[in-house]
Amino acid sequence: MLFANYKAETDDEKRKIEDLLTSKSEELINNNANLFASTRLSIYESSVSLGALVTFIGLYLGIIFLISSAALLALKELSEATENKERFKMLRKIGADERLINKALFRQIAIFFLVPLLVAVIHSIFGIIFCNYLLETFGNESLLFAIVLTALLLVIIYGGYLLITYFCSKKIIRD
Repeated sequence: MLFANYKAETDDEKRKIEDLLTSKSEELINNNANLFASTRLSIYESSVSLGALVTFIGLYLGIIFLISSAALLALKELSEATENKERFKMLRKIGADERLINKALFRQIAIFFLVPLLVAVIHSIFGIIFCNYLLETFGNESLLFAIVLTALLLVIIYGGYLLITYFCSKKIIRD
């Protein structure tokens, strides 16, 4: 201490020393509080940028895999439609209604597209729970907005591939 060996002789000197010690301790407490708040703010800002980076990487990789898998599924279904062209001609010859044929074709394509989607959704649920847990430990908010945006994008892309495949297959079996 600065005044450890100093002996105050008057009450006025004692009061000045006590005031000085009080002000120095308050200054030290304020500095520690400011340092704590600054550190906490820095950690929060880092976690926000980490959340944005994880969201971006997840969206990017998810879209790439989605487009790749949907394109492969579409190509497989279109090649099967070409191979099944004769079977659909036989159904027409025995009197099957065109609407019934189209309905069967749509169901076949929908099942072919929706089974992998179901597996991906189940897998994603566990991945989202884990990522949410990791991000919440760093103080980040929930990923609800990113999840809804991703699901909407997934429905648009995957549904678009499903419909394009259906209409192309329908055209192939009709010709």
